[in-house]
Parts: sequence; C-alpha cells; structure tokens
Amino acid sequence: MNKNDKISWTGKPKEVAGFGSHLANPKHHDGIAICEGEFDAPSITYATNGKVVGISVPNGAQSAANFVKKHLDYFNPFKTIYIATDMDEPGEEAANAIVELFQPGQVRRVVFPLKDANDTLVELGSMAVKEAIFAAKELRPDGIKSASAYSGITIKPPNRTATNCGFATWNRMTPFYDNQLIVLIAGSGIGKTTFARALALHDMEMGIKCGWIGLEETAEEAIFRFVGMAAGLQLHARQNYAGFTDQQLQDIASADKFVTNGGMLELFDHFGSLDENIILQRMNYMVRSLGCKHIYLDHWAIIGSGLALDTRHLDSLITKIRSFIAATKCTVFAISHLNRSSSQVKNMEDGGIP
Repeated sequence: MNKNDKISWTGKPKEVAGFGSHLANPKHHDGIAICEGEFDAPSITYATNGKVVGISVPNGAQSAANFVKKHLDYFNPFKTIYIATDMDEPGEEAANAIVELFQPGQVRRVVFPLKDANDTLVELGSMAVKEAIFAAKELRPDGIKSASAYSGITIKPPNRTATNCGFATWNRMTPFYDNQLIVLIAGSGIGKTTFARALALHDMEMGIKCGWIGLEETAEEAIFRFVGMAAGLQLHARQNYAGFTDQQLQDIASADKFVTNGGMLELFDHFGSLDENIILQRMNYMVRSLGCKHIYLDHWAIIGSGLALDTRHLDSLITKIRSFIAATKCTVFAISHLNRSSSQVKNMEDGGIP
C-alpha cells in the first residue's frame, strides 16, 4: 500500500476513535502525538520506537480540535501531548486550537522539515522524524510566556520616550511616557477639558502630534478654544472681536496659524455620543495613519450614548483602549467625570468625597 491508495472503513462516524489510539497507554508511553493522516500515526510510532504513539484524528485538520475536545478524558492522562499536525495553514490553525484545550506546559508543537510525519519518514528517514518529535518546543496559549523569554532585558534601560508636560509640578512627580493611559478625573466644571487642552497645546509646541476627540464640542468649537488658549484670549463665546487691540488681533492670527497650519493637531469632527468601535477606529487611524503620538479623549463616559456609565461597559471600554495603546505604543489622555453617589451630601466640585 502506498500513500495515494484509497482507504475505506465501515462503522459509525460519531463513534470512531483516533487511528492508533488502541496502542497508547499513559503508564507506558512518554506521550502521544496528534496528527492528521493515517500514515502519519504509524510513522511517528515507528520512528520513536514506540516511546511516542502517533494518533491520527478522523477527517483531518478541520475537525482535529473538536475531536480532541470530545475525547479529553482520553488525552489528559498523558504527560506530554505532541501536536504533529501538517506544516500548512490548516495544520497550524488546528495546532493553535488544540493547545487551548490542555494545561499550560503539557503541549509541545512538532515542526517537521517536510509537510508531515510520513513525508519526512519517506524522504529523510526515521531519525529526522524522531529528532523533530523530541525537539518539539512547549506550546503555550497566546499571552503566556516564560520569564526566560525576557532574559537580559533589564541590562539596558527600557526603550521608552519620556515627555515633560506644561506643568512643572507634574514633571517633578512623573513625566509622560509612551504606552500609557492617563485618566483625568474631577467633578463637573472643574476644568478637566481646559487642563487637557493646555497639555495638548504644550505637546504641539514640543513637536508632538496630537489627536483630539472632543465628544462634547464640534471640531470648529475646539479650534476656537485652542486658538483662544494659545492667544491668551477667550474667543469661542464671542459674537465679534470688538474691543480687541491690534496686538491682540495679531496674537489671534499667530495662534490660528500655529494651531491650524502647524500640522500638529488632528480633530474628530463629531458631537455627542458614538459607538465605541467607531471611536477606536478613529483613534487607530489618527495614530497609525496620521502619526499622532498623544490622543485626547473627552470624555469616555459619553461613548455609546452614555452606556459607559455602566461599570461593566466601562471596564470593557478601558480594556479595549488599553489594548489599543499596547498595540500602537501611543499615549491616551482620557477625561472622566465623577458621579455623586446617593449617599453623598456634596458634589465632588463642592468638596464631596467619592
């Protein structure tokens, strides 16, 4: 019989066992190898002199994880599970799905020099199969890493960018670092947005490109406020500029040029609540496509029609923002209101304690 011969069997598909499973015993074998084809299983058993028994799952890679999940009681007693699926995309997907079913440290991924165990046996001999099996490295679920993977990383300082803000007191305590989520919290009317705008203006002066997502103002209103702050004048609430001196008008023109033509500010032109996925998409575009290093989000409780006021939704939103920061290495400044509880006598802005 050769590999191209057609193999048939009779019986009930739902009751079929893994090909070769009758040979495996956790008391006598170092481990078992989960593979795809019927020729792969005996190839592994033969090459390892029976120390590792190959078991072929029925119906190939697409059903491998479901088959293993259904028979976990059979697989779990073995000390080591070798995943020996094919060296192709379906085989890799099957391996990633199978590893999630076992305890960390129990699973090892076999990397064959050819497509599968049988091809390796036929073309390169049993020693190549044996070496691939016993050289298999521990396969862990995504996100789980041994400390040894970071060996020596602390010998040099971390590769992080520190940025001073426009407030000396804050700089003495801690500068801003990339890859951070900074939450500005206070009661209503305290000046959180004004403070954030001052931080953004200083960033722009330092050559740090900023993205401004102001959900309580339009982009046009934000520009008036940015220019007014840069010029040291209140502009957004005026009907006209009557009473301004020539110097003040010149300051406005200079500030307008800096804010609008300096290339350091991108704004999201929207007012009111919006779906969190759209906000995250805009943040992602600002960072990855437009080169923004700092993102200002004012404020996150308004996202999703105020649903972020619900603790579970807010936790989920924070997790998504933190994942975005980790992926892009940017810094996000998020403004958050304090809510008065039913037991509080005073609001936070009047000295109440949350």
